[in-house]
Amino acid sequence: MTEDKFLKLVHKHKAQIYQNALYLLGNREDAEDITQETFIKAWECHAQLRPKTALAWLLKCTQNLCFNLLKRRKFQVPLTEGDDEELEALMHTHVDQSNPSPDEIVIQQELKESVHCAISKLPPDMRAVIIMRELNGMSFKEIAEVLKQPEGTVKSTVFRARKKLRDILRPYWRNDK
Repeated sequence: MTEDKFLKLVHKHKAQIYQNALYLLGNREDAEDITQETFIKAWECHAQLRPKTALAWLLKCTQNLCFNLLKRRKFQVPLTEGDDEELEALMHTHVDQSNPSPDEIVIQQELKESVHCAISKLPPDMRAVIIMRELNGMSFKEIAEVLKQPEGTVKSTVFRARKKLRDILRPYWRNDK
């Protein structure tokens, strides 16, 4: 891979790599460091990188670097609150009305915080799969390629992670019955 192609690869995927690292680590500075480290590792082996599989390689490298950092710290760091624009981008949720009421704004913010908290409580492997599937919109096949796992295992992990998220978020749901 030439230097120009590598730079295009960096520009194309840096936001997605950063987003994954931020969700896995919950800290902006750490996510920036991991993003940079991922691309440094990619540059070190850029001659062997294939454009077709580069994203999968970058995501796997990011995940490994994040998990190694978490292991070194011996605890999981909860997601920190970022600015509102970053939260909007990460959660892909927007208030549909152009003029939401103050109550709707508060409810939307509480929902985002609840989801962030719930995701941060998932084990790292489940958290990574949920981020790839729900936030990045990756297919089961793509996730399986990144994680080098059978597609059935990925589907099972997504199912268990969704169930765990429902259990964590259940207290926030109203029981109308």
